[in-house]
Amino acid sequence: MRGGGCFATIFNIVMALVIMAILFAIVVFAAILFVPNTVYQITSGLGLPSIAGGPAEATPTLVAVAAVPTPQPTSTRGNVVPTFTPVPLPPTLPVRPTNTLRPTLPPSITPTFPPPTATSTPTETPTNTPTPGPSATASATRSPFPFTSSINSPIYLQNFANNAQCNWLGIAGEVLDLNRNPVSTGSYRVHVWGSGIDERVVVGTAPAYSPSGWEQFVHNAPAVRDYNLQLETPEGSAVSQVYAVQTRASCNENLLYFVFVQNH
Repeated sequence: MRGGGCFATIFNIVMALVIMAILFAIVVFAAILFVPNTVYQITSGLGLPSIAGGPAEATPTLVAVAAVPTPQPTSTRGNVVPTFTPVPLPPTLPVRPTNTLRPTLPPSITPTFPPPTATSTPTETPTNTPTPGPSATASATRSPFPFTSSINSPIYLQNFANNAQCNWLGIAGEVLDLNRNPVSTGSYRVHVWGSGIDERVVVGTAPAYSPSGWEQFVHNAPAVRDYNLQLETPEGSAVSQVYAVQTRASCNENLLYFVFVQNH
């Protein structure tokens, strides 16, 4: 067992020496390649033979090959590559739309119809021509009463015969004979009734309207009300038909004016 241990120790020493020799050889070889003068000085000082062949030998040319050249600044003045400056393009004009042709409709075929068949026109049968005779003359229907209302009655006016103005509503008028002249005072009377009143007014008692004027107050303000009018003799006999009238609720029309006219 001891012999084996000694052998291992010796083997390890020998291997260490071999490794050291190899490393030394590598260092020397590298020194010969890069700094041969320094190697020569070291070997001369130690009295060892010159590995590189002594000082008389030429310096190996490998040094120049292995030397790393120092980069020198190069002038870029002559090698300046000119930069390209883009030239601005002119503004693009808007594209105008072109008119698109509409499709042409094919011509429609007009149907051809045969000419209409002539129809026979019936022959008119002659008729007897009437013999002209006397034309009938329209005659106005005579009223059963001697007095009727005028064509434009009733007339709506603003109160003008007193100072009550709009605080008044009344019915007034006049009576005319065949010659359209006012009848005499007291020759007739007007019967007014409806909407709460029943009065008889003597003709000629309201000269503000006419010498044959008459007036009947019916309310203290304009209002829509219905009344009846009839002309009578002083004895109470009717000489006209009954006329239905209606007042209005307006200050400009608070006077209902009614005219009786003799027709026969």
